[in-house]
Amino acid sequence: MGDASAVTQPYLPVFRNVPAAGPGVCRVCHSGPNERRALKAPYEMCASCRRTTGGVFRHTPHVVPVSLCARRGDGTQLYDIVARHRGPVSPSGGPDRSTFLAATLARFHRAHRACLTRAAGGEFTLVTTVPVTRTDRPVEAFHPMLRVVGMVRDLMRLHRPVLLPGDSESALARLAGRESDDRAFHVIGGVGGARVLLVDDLFVSGARVQSAASALFRAGARAVVALVVARLVDPSSNATSARVWARASAERFDFERCCLCGPAAGCLDRPA
Repeated sequence: MGDASAVTQPYLPVFRNVPAAGPGVCRVCHSGPNERRALKAPYEMCASCRRTTGGVFRHTPHVVPVSLCARRGDGTQLYDIVARHRGPVSPSGGPDRSTFLAATLARFHRAHRACLTRAAGGEFTLVTTVPVTRTDRPVEAFHPMLRVVGMVRDLMRLHRPVLLPGDSESALARLAGRESDDRAFHVIGGVGGARVLLVDDLFVSGARVQSAASALFRAGARAVVALVVARLVDPSSNATSARVWARASAERFDFERCCLCGPAAGCLDRPA
């Protein structure tokens, strides 16, 4: 990876700060809980994370998004970049998607390696990616993020593609419906005792990440921390999500801040 700062700096306005866990902010995905009662518990999980973590052998409580993004309204630029699979980041040109994602991960990892390491309880011994499970893209069945991770020097030295889609059609169907399933992935090669940095591009419901994390834990991984480029939120879904988005957008994005070391969001039971 070349100069990650030079690649990402012109695109700072497309990123949104990710709040730290706190009152009203999910301790797993770092966006607002959907149920009113969760506002009374500072480190409660949102309804989506309760659903996706409840159906697996073991989940990771450590999901670290670089940025929030939205599919509609303000903040769609990052979603548009991450959700596509190739091409430049804007109609007028700029770096291609892989270069942009690699630069984003490289810059964030350089700034927050210590935060990620603390979450894992020690130095990482393995970096791997979540494979694609969409059957309508057979050519991309093997990890479109492989190239991205391979462009980040600090990640590629520990990278091994140990996850593959499982053989259960019903499990993959559940995953497509944003429900986690232990059978959705299987592990090749030894991961016993490994501290794993699990990398993905877009976190929506968390079903893919948590199913992958569970497969790694079943295979003997000691710790799993998920690093994702963007967490998709819907500010129009409820008042809490709207407040999370407003707070995330209120200050200029800063790569020196992350959801593990940044300030807590404060009580979201009050107007932003």
